[in-house]
Amino acid sequence: MPLEPRAYYLPYLDSPALRKRKLQILMDDDGLPGDDTHHYQLARAFLNIGAHLPLADEEFGSHEDLCRFLDQETAHFVHVAQRLYCRSLGPWCAVEMLSVDWMRALAEALSVHFPQSIHEPYFEDCFLQRVEERHAEEAMAVTQMVLQQRPELLDQTIRDAKMMAEALDGVWNNLDRIVQQAVRRVNGTEHRGLRLIVDRMATAIRTSPTVQHG
Repeated sequence: MPLEPRAYYLPYLDSPALRKRKLQILMDDDGLPGDDTHHYQLARAFLNIGAHLPLADEEFGSHEDLCRFLDQETAHFVHVAQRLYCRSLGPWCAVEMLSVDWMRALAEALSVHFPQSIHEPYFEDCFLQRVEERHAEEAMAVTQMVLQQRPELLDQTIRDAKMMAEALDGVWNNLDRIVQQAVRRVNGTEHRGLRLIVDRMATAIRTSPTVQHG
């Protein structure tokens, strides 16, 4: 998912066994056959429906540069992810637990207007191989192992997971406002796809056990 690069900065996974498990997750994202990656796959998925990508795949800047082009809530999410992912494992768990929900919402929303998009490798391979479900299970399992060894990290882990979920909720709220403004300007049926993705994402966030019990 879009936060995959942040997984490289996860803390406390420093034993040989935990490094190996972290490496497997990274390989699922960035070690695909044919030198492919999830990033490349997602970029191709948008290109195949006619999107214009203003930056090439390798033209990544700093998160500060990115935030200058974002709304306030999305910029806040970027700052939170940058700060928290290297501080505790809670944000990683929160994102991985929600990942399959938002990916399915995105695929289903795009398929309303672009039926072929749901068969893009970014979506189809992940769904068939249960990549995101496995990552969610692994994130929870690995985090539990770390907390068993270092119980003093529990409170911060839970706090940071909640902060990440709240920041994500802000992103969906902003998407919701964009849709509402568009619906007021034109016939709302033309925006069924965007409406669907926002509704599904908001539901996934608000009904997630991570949010409810974090």
